Amino acid sequence: MGTSRNDRSPDIPPWRMALAVLGRSDVPIERQSREIWMAAHADRGDKLIRDLSHPALAMACKAIESHLPLARTLQNYQESMQYEEASGFALEMGKRALIRSVSASKTATEFVGELFAETVSYYASRDLPSYVGSSGRVQTMSQSIALKEQLRDVARQAVRSAGSPSFSSEGWSKYINRIVDTLKHANRRVE
Repeated sequence: MGTSRNDRSPDIPPWRMALAVLGRSDVPIERQSREIWMAAHADRGDKLIRDLSHPALAMACKAIESHLPLARTLQNYQESMQYEEASGFALEMGKRALIRSVSASKTATEFVGELFAETVSYYASRDLPSYVGSSGRVQTMSQSIALKEQLRDVARQAVRSAGSPSFSSEGWSKYINRIVDTLKHANRRVE
């Protein structure tokens, strides 16, 4: 049996603000989400966009509309990844989103929402357990789980506001970029 490990976010400038606000009861969830997405993009740069724009994810999104059984949809996804000789973080998040979406008969747009929900949940999960019980932060694991679900909801809303996905290579990439931009700038106050 393998073990699971949870690496914290790197102690580098892009992540410091996200870590400063994560789980704080006095910081709105939209701001916490925005800081996470700004940090992830600043840390990973265009690689984050390229990963989330992977053709296998576009094909999975399109497959949602075919309403195939879960086993067949997953097989097609795995074959697409093998054909592309692809693996990695975004594709694993895509697999989780695909399972959740097909199982619940969700739309293509809802699949993308689940992809972004899985991604933000991953980023929050790296650090949030370290803050549970700290002064001014979430006090219980139940509150931590609720906070992650709120972050997931913010991601889903950003996807809904972006409209329906485009399945062309260029269109898919622009769509993903638009969502990340929305998440990085959502509810930002002009001071």
